Amino acid sequence: MKIILSIFALLIFNIHLGQNSRADANEYFQNLNFAEAINLYQQLESKKKKSKPLFVERLAESYFSINDYTNAKIWYEKLYALKEKRVDEVTFIRYIQSLKACEDYSVANILIKEYYNYDKQKLGTILEQEKYLDSLMVEEPTYNIANSQINSPLSDFAPMYYKDDIVFSSSRAPEFSEDAEYSWNNQPYLSILVADRNKTTGELSDVEKFHQNIQSSYHEGTLTYSSDYKTVYFTQNYLKGNDLQVNPKGFSNMQILRGEVEGDSIVNAVSLKFNNPKYSFGHPFLTEDGKRLFFVANMYGGFGETDIYYVDIDEDGKLGPATNLGPTVNTPGREMFPYVAGQYLYFASDSHFGLGGLDIFKSEIESKNEYGIPKNMGMPINSNMDDFAFIINDSINTGYFSSNRANGKGDDDIYSFSKLAEMMIYKGNILDDMSKAPIPGVTVKVYDSNKQLVTEASTDEQGNFQVELSPSSNHIFAFLKLEYKQEIKAVNNADSPGLFKDLNSTTLIPFSSFVVNEGGVEKVRVNPIFFNLNRFNITYKAAAELDKIVSFMNDFPSVKIKIEAHTDSRASDEFNLQLSDNRAKSTLDYLIYKGIDPSRIESAVGYGESRLINNCANGVPCSNEDHLDNRRCDFIIIGK
Repeated sequence: MKIILSIFALLIFNIHLGQNSRADANEYFQNLNFAEAINLYQQLESKKKKSKPLFVERLAESYFSINDYTNAKIWYEKLYALKEKRVDEVTFIRYIQSLKACEDYSVANILIKEYYNYDKQKLGTILEQEKYLDSLMVEEPTYNIANSQINSPLSDFAPMYYKDDIVFSSSRAPEFSEDAEYSWNNQPYLSILVADRNKTTGELSDVEKFHQNIQSSYHEGTLTYSSDYKTVYFTQNYLKGNDLQVNPKGFSNMQILRGEVEGDSIVNAVSLKFNNPKYSFGHPFLTEDGKRLFFVANMYGGFGETDIYYVDIDEDGKLGPATNLGPTVNTPGREMFPYVAGQYLYFASDSHFGLGGLDIFKSEIESKNEYGIPKNMGMPINSNMDDFAFIINDSINTGYFSSNRANGKGDDDIYSFSKLAEMMIYKGNILDDMSKAPIPGVTVKVYDSNKQLVTEASTDEQGNFQVELSPSSNHIFAFLKLEYKQEIKAVNNADSPGLFKDLNSTTLIPFSSFVVNEGGVEKVRVNPIFFNLNRFNITYKAAAELDKIVSFMNDFPSVKIKIEAHTDSRASDEFNLQLSDNRAKSTLDYLIYKGIDPSRIESAVGYGESRLINNCANGVPCSNEDHLDNRRCDFIIIGK
């Protein structure tokens, strides 16, 4: 990870100093020669009866800068106590990262909440991020990762897609570089390499040097290409000819250039207008449509050590103003390596709530300039060390990232990953629609979008259920229980673990809501079926009521019925008997036409005027309303 820090501070002269003086120690420190600085500061500190905060702070920062987090933690703890917890935020962030790198998570989390107690809004964000990460940690990992076979003992990082290959930055030597070593980490300066990519397995092989025509004796790296691979943006030191341009302090910062790709060469490279030699600019990423370039800079006016910015690009290639992504994404620490896929911005940060060092986060792009609270990608993508430079092909859920975690092959390694079939707990509670009491024993069947059964469960005594499903697919939930209307709910994709509220407090309508009991006989509750006088064809009014019967039988697929049709006493007994039977048969035909299985209807019989429900028999004067009561059709339940 030292190579990443060096992108933003390149020391170009060597120094030869005497030993055992404060001035020498300070000069070593300021010139980023941390190993020598540590040696002298420890000698100076050992001679003091009382610890000097400056020496303690310099020792902590020096160990932190060379990734010796065990010693960095020791000295940051001492500094924190010496200053009675009153340290600046950047120092505090480094202390926390040292603790987490040593996996002292409980101590780190307590200190975080104490330190930010004065800022309720920020503390609320931290607690939300902590809760999300905790929810990931109790779930099964969602990614497989593999250390790439191309990694060297030195630093290999920042992969980027280039056609069917992967282009990356590396400090490997000597077969790829004859450049001098960089004093910070005693590794060669960065070069641009390319590797063949197996699109099925993700494995990388056959490394070669790439874009050699633009490679100097200093740093080149972190590239991004247009979707047609004709335009490239890349990072390089400020150069004048083959010589390094330096500022009065002896440092050369970094700039972003744009060039055209011709074969394996980059031609017509020009520095972007926002570059300023006072600051460093790097880690460019061009969106797929070519309209926005994200990058990282440490320029004045940002929120932290390095911030993520963007510029919009006109159709003629002109760049808009550099815009900071704001405090939702950027922090007082380091935000680096932006990458956009779909609706998410991915980036690395050492200040959002994480597992230690740089962690990879994703933030939903809510609008053109608005981003959601960054969410930690969790293990195994992240570790207690530095994890960064994440890229993903979200159509197939595979990609690459860089890490200096334990058991790697070099300083920084490139890892491939593939997303497992992601599972999420869907929970719910089923209640009786009338009594609001929980319903035990409800069968919950889950189907995919092709109506294939995925899984099933049943509710417990409190009406609760849960199933594990992939949140990347749509599902259909069916809730079934005898004596209740079945309920169907469609559930679309979800993005975060936990309760899916659309399934909570689902209500089922009881069977009793649809029936009426008359003299011990259960009948489907329905309004009168109207037929025209002396007719048996189905009218629009009759069809509307019969459709309710169809719906009822679909909702209760085990129900069986029989149909009984009746007339009033007007007309002859024989005529009425035939008329009612025709009406019963017309009703049967209609239900079958609407899809009801004939085996579920035992009979359809007309009884004429033989079963009047009032006194309107032959010869008895009655009103039309009284006669209408006898012109009825009953749907008697014989099985359920």
